[in-house]
Amino acid sequence: MPAHTEQPQNTFVVRFWWEWPGEGSEPGRVWHGRAEHVQSGEGMTFRDMGQLLAFIERFVAPGSSLPGGET
Repeated sequence: MPAHTEQPQNTFVVRFWWEWPGEGSEPGRVWHGRAEHVQSGEGMTFRDMGQLLAFIERFVAPGSSLPGGET
C-alpha cells in the first residue's frame, strides 16, 4: 500500500466592505478588504483585486515557500 502524503493546504479568510468617502472626495462608494492566510497568520488590507491576488499567489504559486522556510 503506498504511503499517504498530505497535500499542502492554504486557507484564506477574505472580508470585503464598502466605505463612503469623506467630504471633498469623489462621490460614490469605495470598497476595501482584508485577507488573512490562516496557516501563517499573515494578513494584509487591500483596495483592488490585484493586491489580493498577489497576496494569495505568494502562498499557492508552484515553488512558493511559506514564511519560516517551509515549502
